[in-house]
Amino acid sequence: MIHRIVQAALRQRFLVLMLTGFMMIAGIISVRRMPVDACPDLSPPQVELITQWPGHAAEEVERLVTLPIELEINGVPHMEVMRSISLYGLSDVRLTFAESTNDYFARQIVFERIAQAELPAGVTPTMAPLFSPSGLVYRYVLESPDRSPQELKIFEDWVIERAYRSVPGVADDSGFGGTTMQYQVLLDPARIYGYHLTVPAVMNALSANNSNAGGGFYSQGGQFYYVRGIGLVRNISDIGNIVVGSSNGVPIRVKDIGDVVTGHAPRLGEFGYQKNDDAVEGVILMLRGEQTQNVLKGVEATTEELNRSVLPRISRSTLFTIAATW
Repeated sequence: MIHRIVQAALRQRFLVLMLTGFMMIAGIISVRRMPVDACPDLSPPQVELITQWPGHAAEEVERLVTLPIELEINGVPHMEVMRSISLYGLSDVRLTFAESTNDYFARQIVFERIAQAELPAGVTPTMAPLFSPSGLVYRYVLESPDRSPQELKIFEDWVIERAYRSVPGVADDSGFGGTTMQYQVLLDPARIYGYHLTVPAVMNALSANNSNAGGGFYSQGGQFYYVRGIGLVRNISDIGNIVVGSSNGVPIRVKDIGDVVTGHAPRLGEFGYQKNDDAVEGVILMLRGEQTQNVLKGVEATTEELNRSVLPRISRSTLFTIAATW
């Protein structure tokens, strides 16, 4: 039998060489596409639901948020394990599915179920990005000699994270460190009492006067003119001029009952890097099922582009890499 195969191969040398070439090309392509990593992802398909309810105790979060979500999710096809944790202002529910379950199928059926959960007003569950527990592939730090941590945090949230999220294979970019800027209204209790106003009334006025409105259109001379009501707040001065009430026909503005300042949200943590106790860091997570080497090529190219053209133009900052793992 072996002799016949050898004789047939010798008679059809050209065909054998062509098949060998095709097999070599197919092997090279398969190796480049093969999902091989230093730390292979062996975790089963998971879906994580994160719900924030600021200002509420863990008991209230569990009773009014976590339990309703669990009741709606219970019985989802192919689900094997459901675990949850309730903290101050935060609910986290993790669902583990069978190995053969498609990741996007699991997310779709969970998304359909959570829409029916009876939750408090203004509370909306969100899904964590589709990444594996070993999906952290890249870290970086923002450094600048002339920018504060708050400014670097703004660049991280509005420029850098969006650039990295557009890279194919990146599931998410999470920023740490710095302070989150806020426009704050510091009310004076004595002046509020003197104008007979309440804090909820001031909050409602601030919410109602921070939006644009459409007023339809009218026709004149064969042209259409669109009517708009411009009320979107643009700076601190606009906030101070918002009317919250009236006294004897005289409008009462925010600046009459308090001060409008630029501050930051309460800090829940701090990130330090080398000798800098207040730095800004980014962590890039890889999409489940992607190849690390291919994702890192796109991430490193984006880092080079940001350092070369984007950051020097808008902030004179420099993006440094801490580590590129795996």
